[in-house]
Amino acid sequence: MRAGLAAIAVLALCATPVAAQGKTKPGAVPQSVAALEMCETFATGDVLAVEAAIEKGWDASEDDSESPFVHSYSGGKDLPGIGYASMFALVEDYPNRTFGYCRVDVNEVTGDAEVAVQSIQNLDRYEGQAIQNGAGTFASLTGKTDKNRMLLTHVADNTFLIQLSIITPKADTAE
Repeated sequence: MRAGLAAIAVLALCATPVAAQGKTKPGAVPQSVAALEMCETFATGDVLAVEAAIEKGWDASEDDSESPFVHSYSGGKDLPGIGYASMFALVEDYPNRTFGYCRVDVNEVTGDAEVAVQSIQNLDRYEGQAIQNGAGTFASLTGKTDKNRMLLTHVADNTFLIQLSIITPKADTAE
């Protein structure tokens, strides 16, 4: 009987890694894309952006502003496989449009940031051009359906960057 229990225990231990492998998230979002999505949240002027960033593990806050028409934000987070990211976002409110800007900098890349740039380039919602040369990998993109989204990303000199600008026209108001 002990031999039977031992065999069951061995089989259970052998099956555990296989079961654990099945629990990986299929289609997990690459870290660079998750950072871009956080930037998109801020640059679109989402009033809940700080809360959303905190929920995603960012150390984020709204900064003091010099004007009621300007909101600025900062944050930071370790992006596994890329490095520690610092984020700055700015939203400016104009009479007929809103300008949103977000920048993520990783000043000391710890992994393969070329893959991070490629992951962003592969997004269906952006299109543009990429250049790879001795200095690094660079992409200049715009929104595929929203040309008011302008995105630069690159890896060069052991740094990784995402820089996003979004201009959002406001709906005409009745007088």
